[in-house]
Amino acid sequence: MKIRYTRRSLANVDRIFRYIARENPAAATRVIERIEGLIRQLADVPEMGETGEMAGIRRLVATPFPYLIFYEVAADEIIIRHGARRPLVGPP
Repeated sequence: MKIRYTRRSLANVDRIFRYIARENPAAATRVIERIEGLIRQLADVPEMGETGEMAGIRRLVATPFPYLIFYEVAADEIIIRHGARRPLVGPP
């Protein structure tokens, strides 16, 4: 399947990179490589993410990093909708 990014998702990836790169450019590169690697895998295994709260939108965690990839599986393409930092869980 073909992968297509929305403008919003591209802006989010750029924002993630710039935020991390302020403190550690090498870490920023590793995080983005992980996110992009997972997105490439979606072309072969589109259902690897979980179904999300919004109908038709799936969510994939960029483990071990705290970032989420939101995407939609369309007829002939995967549409990357949004990337975000995973919410931190508070103390038990």
